[in-house]
Amino acid sequence: MKIRDSGMPSETYWESLFDVPLILARFDVSRFRNVAELGCGYGTFSIPVAKAIGGSLYAYDVDPDMVARTRARSAGLPVVCQVRDVAASGFGVKVDAVLLFNILHGENPADLLRQAADALEDHGEALVIHWRYGETPRGPDLSIRPRPEQIIAWAGDAGLRPAGGVLDLPPWHYGLRFSRAT
Repeated sequence: MKIRDSGMPSETYWESLFDVPLILARFDVSRFRNVAELGCGYGTFSIPVAKAIGGSLYAYDVDPDMVARTRARSAGLPVVCQVRDVAASGFGVKVDAVLLFNILHGENPADLLRQAADALEDHGEALVIHWRYGETPRGPDLSIRPRPEQIIAWAGDAGLRPAGGVLDLPPWHYGLRFSRAT
C-alpha cells in the first residue's frame, strides 16, 4: 500500500533534509544487531544503518524503483532489499529494531506500529521519526502530519510503550523510541 502524500523529491534534495549521523547517534543504532526499515526510499538511512549495526538490515518499500536504488547503493553491505507491502503482510522477520521514518502519516498508522511490534524481539525497539508540525521545506500536509502525542497514543494501541522522551532531530524532525509493552 502506497502511503498517502508520500511522493519523493530528487535524491539529492531529499538527503539534504536530514542530519543522518545525528539521528542515528541519538537513537544509538549501533547497539542493534538486526534491523528492519519500512520505506527505505533511496537508502538515505539504509546505508549508514547497515554500516553501524552488527547484523543485517531488512529494507522494505512498495516502490520497486526505490528498492532497486537502495539495493544498488548497498552492494557489499549486509542489506536485504525487498518490495513488500508491510501493512498487508508484515515484516516477515524478527529484529532488534524497526525503523519507521517519515511514514506514520498514512491512513492506518496504528496498523504499521502493530506490524512493527510483531516484528520486534522481546528486547527490541521501534524507532520513529517524523516531520515537525509546522512549516518545513517538505513533509505531508499538516492535516495528516502526526504530532508526537498522536504517535504515542497509536503506539499504545499497538502494544508499544515509550522508551524515553521526544528527541529533537534538527533541522526538521523529532524522534520517538518505543519498546514492547509487557
